[in-house]
Parts: sequence; structure tokens; C-alpha cells
Amino acid sequence: MKDQEQGGRHRGLDCVLPSARTAAARRGAAAIAGAILAVTFVAPGRAEIVKLDADTAMVRIVQVSHAAAAASERESATRETVSAADAATLPSLSAGASLARLSSVPEFRLPFAVPGQQPLVLVPDITTAYATNMRLQQTLYSGGAISGLRQATRDDTEASARLREQTVADLRVTARLAYWEAVRAAASVDAAHAQERRAARLLDDTQSLFAVGMAVNADVLAAKERVASARVGVIAAETAAANALAQLHSLLQIDPSDTVELADSLTGPLPNLPGTAEELQHEALATRSELAVSSAQLAALHAREELAKAPSRPAVGAVAEYDVSRPNQRYFPETDRWQDSWSVGVAASWTLYDGGKSRADTAASRFAQRAAVQDREELTRRIQLEVENDRRNLESALATVASADAAHDAATEREVAARERHAAGLAAMAEILDAEAQLAAADQQQIDARSASWMAAATLARAIGR
Repeated sequence: MKDQEQGGRHRGLDCVLPSARTAAARRGAAAIAGAILAVTFVAPGRAEIVKLDADTAMVRIVQVSHAAAAASERESATRETVSAADAATLPSLSAGASLARLSSVPEFRLPFAVPGQQPLVLVPDITTAYATNMRLQQTLYSGGAISGLRQATRDDTEASARLREQTVADLRVTARLAYWEAVRAAASVDAAHAQERRAARLLDDTQSLFAVGMAVNADVLAAKERVASARVGVIAAETAAANALAQLHSLLQIDPSDTVELADSLTGPLPNLPGTAEELQHEALATRSELAVSSAQLAALHAREELAKAPSRPAVGAVAEYDVSRPNQRYFPETDRWQDSWSVGVAASWTLYDGGKSRADTAASRFAQRAAVQDREELTRRIQLEVENDRRNLESALATVASADAAHDAATEREVAARERHAAGLAAMAEILDAEAQLAAADQQQIDARSASWMAAATLARAIGR
């Protein structure tokens, strides 16, 4: 009757104001056309549809993530330290030049001279000195410093590579969890709309029964409350879905104007339960990048122990020099002209006492290695526990899905039966309201259980190292 009254009012308006309605329609059409032209000629680009599934999301996040790019840059940086350490095994060649203005000094001449010649000047007054030098140096033995540094940098590079793999694995599971959260939120929106439609249908039926005297005003008010509550649920579900999609847009660097289409739904098959906990733990200990990082860091500490011992050992190097200077101090007496000279030799040094620094550095390195070993054992324990718990969580999630599906089927049948009993005059309105509330809860419980199974599978895959 309410719809009939509204329809009558609408028809009355159509009859009274036909010209106004036509003019409004024309203005609306013009506005739409203007908006289309504005989007066509002003907008910098057209929105696109991005189709996603869990695997696509995992690939994309690695491609666009700043964290993955930073990890790659750090790995490249550590690779350069290997080249720098290797350079210490090669000879080094340096060149230098200098120019100096000197104060004037009295010349010193021999008091006698060969007949017919000037006295020999032993100390000439030279006020400008020039020098050029080339030096070739090769380390022959460094006490283990060079070999220790080379090995340490290689272990650091291995650790950096495994850290990058760890970052990628974390990003992949983050993308999968965000994707399934978006799927769950979208399913919750559908369930909320379904509940709203059921509530609206119940309100229509109740108002019809009230009109013929088969329902009381309290029943109508209860049905209206159910409609309002369903609308609240729709608003909350749509907000959660929008937030989940915003999270997905941000993680995957998708333009906010682009539309994301989720390829999966929660009505499809469920994830499989992998092998036993012992099998999965064995796989995790063989594949987890965190353990590889720990092993590489432990190896680097061992290499740096040799680096700490090096100062207490002798060092030997070869040196070759070629000088062209004016004056050249190796010539006697000095003369104000260019002269060259060269030298080749071997130099050795040995620090006999450094106050105990080398011994303390070596001891510190050994303590750091022992701490790293303990850290690795603790990491192993945590990984084994993580795999065990995550597998149990997946097993529990799959069992929960079976129960949630059964509860949903029962709630659906109860809601239908309650409507039939009410239509036959055998049940009060409160029974229908209670049945619809339980059906709404069963809908959401089924959605949560199915999405939780996929999230548990993603978390377990990360724990195993897949």
C-alpha cells in the first residue's frame, strides 16, 4: 500500500509538471555529456581493470615493492665489497708530483778548485724544487688479513642474497594474505546484501500481514529494526571491503583509479593439507632463508677471526719506485736540473706488542661466533615450532570449514522452515527474526572459515620456505 501511495504521488507529479520534468531530463543529459567530454579530453589516462589471483599478486608485489628493490641494492653493494677485497691481492700503482718554493740559503763552495775551473758548489742555493714519483707495491704476505677479508666479504654477500630471499618470501605471504582478505571482505559484502534483502522481504511480508490483521505493530517494528540492522551490516562490510582493496592497491602499487577484479571466490575448492609435521619441519630446515642467512653470517664471523689475528703476524711486501726530480737528493752534490733514480726492495714488519688488542679482537670474534651458534639453534627451534603450529592451524581451519558449511546449511533450512511455520500460523515473528539472525551469523562464519583456511595455507607455505 505504501508503494501504491508513492506511485500515485509520482504519477500526480508527472501529470502536473511534465514540462519541468522534461527540462530537468535535458539538463541531466547535458550534464552527463559534459562529464563524458571532460573525462575524454581532460583526464590524463583511462582507468584500467587489473585482474588478480593469489599467484599474480605474489609476483607483482616482488616487482613493485620498494623493500625488494632495497634488498637487491644491498646485495649489489655487498658484491662490490668482494671486488674491493680481491683488489688487495693485486699490485697497486700510484703516481705523485710536487712543487715547492724554498728559502734562499748561502751557497757552500769548496775552498779550493782545480786550476782553470770554478770551485765546486756542494750546497747550491736552489729556491724551487720539483719532484715526480711512481710507486709500485705488492703485498706478499699479510698474516691472513687479505684472505680473511676476502672470505668474509663472500660470506657477507651470501648472507645478503639470502636476506633478499627472506624479504621476497615475506612480501609474497603479505600479498597472499592481503589478497585473501580482499576476497573475504568482498564475500562479506555479498552476504550483508543478502541479509538486507531477506530483511526487506520480511518487512514487506509483515506489513502485508499487518494490513489484514494477521500481525501486530510490534512485529512490524521488529522487522524494521532488522532492516536497519542489516543496513548497518552492509555499511560496515562495504567499508571493510574498501579498506581491504585499498591495502591491496597500496601493496601492489596499483593506481587508485584502476579497478581490481579478484579471480577467486570462497565457494571453490579448499587448500590441501600437506605432509606430516616432521616432514614439513625437515623441509623447512633445508629451505628457510633465515637459516641460510644465519649460516652465512656465522661463516663471515669465522673469517673475521683470521682478520683479527693478522696484526699479530708479520707482513711482507715488495716495493718499486721511480723518481724524476729537480734537484734529486740522491745525487751529490745537488744540482738544479732534472735527474731520475729508482729503487726496488722488500719490506717486512711485525708488531711485537700492541697492548693486547689483537688478542682481545680475536677473543671477541670467538664469542660472537658462539653467540651466532646459539642464535641459530634458537632459530631452528622457533622454525620447528612455527611449522608445527601453522600446520595445526591449517588442519583446524579445514575442519572448521566443514562444520561451518554444515551450520550454514542447517541455518538456511531453519530460516525456510520458520517462514513456512509463520505463514501457517504456527510460529511467531520472533522465530523468523531469530532464524534470520542465525543465518546471517552462519553466512559470515562460513566466509571467515573458508578465507581462514587459505590464509593458514599461505602462512604454512611461508613457514616451510616454499
